[in-house]
Amino acid sequence: MKGLRRILLSISLIILVVLGAGCGPGALFAPKPYKETQFLMDTIIDITAYGQGNEAAVKTAFDEFKRINELTNRFDENSQVSKINQAAGKDKVQVDPDVIAMLKLARSRSEQLDGALDITVGALTELWGVGHKGEFVPSQAEIKAALPLVDYRLLEIDDKANTVFLPKTGMSIDLGAVAKSYANRKAIDALKAKGIKSALVNAGGEVRVIGTRPDGQPWRVGVQDPRNTEGLAAKISLSDWDSLETSGDYQRFFIKDNVRYAHIIDPRTGVQPREVVSVTIVSKSDNYADVLSTAMFVLGVERGQELLKQYPGTEAVFITNDGKKVVTPGLAGKIEF
Repeated sequence: MKGLRRILLSISLIILVVLGAGCGPGALFAPKPYKETQFLMDTIIDITAYGQGNEAAVKTAFDEFKRINELTNRFDENSQVSKINQAAGKDKVQVDPDVIAMLKLARSRSEQLDGALDITVGALTELWGVGHKGEFVPSQAEIKAALPLVDYRLLEIDDKANTVFLPKTGMSIDLGAVAKSYANRKAIDALKAKGIKSALVNAGGEVRVIGTRPDGQPWRVGVQDPRNTEGLAAKISLSDWDSLETSGDYQRFFIKDNVRYAHIIDPRTGVQPREVVSVTIVSKSDNYADVLSTAMFVLGVERGQELLKQYPGTEAVFITNDGKKVVTPGLAGKIEF
């Protein structure tokens, strides 16, 4: 129960703080937002939208989160991802085009980022079971036995027939690092389709915005300090970007024998990365630089910065295990600590 309490607490704390632009007299005449919060995809999701029909638009955006969750939730035996995992080594499974799109996006990231992101990591995440097995730490023999079941290159995707096949019995897809980001993009698309010009969607550290705040100022977001639950590590102005994602070892974890075990596993080694404790990425949605923070967390500062150059206009903040903050050049003047 102690480990579970830590996980629930950290989920509540990962919500990034949206910083206001002021409370002057003009605020009395500012457009009224509609804001709603739900617990979906194992995290807290906040959506704030301004403009005519904003309540209906927010409801539609939440429907997208629900739909993607129903497709990808590996803990639901009826989800399409669960069906793929159940058929591993046996049969192809026909799936929704959105599942195909997520799998192709993830495979592309795996190829670009040295395999630091691998959606076939399910055998390892199930073995560790952070958040589901208390303070369980698997043996090296158990980890070694699971590693051959993790290899994105073996995943067979047929985007014409919309089928997916895992060729080895025991292989398992875990879309946790991808589905939330994909659902957030779909939610933003739903808001735009309803005519919303100003909005923010925060899905447990995965933030996307539309336009500016109603007063014309850019959205400013505070990033959680990974070692101080009541503090912020940084404040970032999204003047040049509309997407921000954070991965850290404080989101879901347990501590055993003074060692922190987080939910992020290096799919190449089967254990937790130790160099950084938090990575925040800012990007433009038009560049499709989604789903990078988890891989950057695994890669670490030096290799992460090197591979991030593949995504022009995308910037990062790395916070290391010793508290050092490493910021890529494009964030100069747009971030304060």
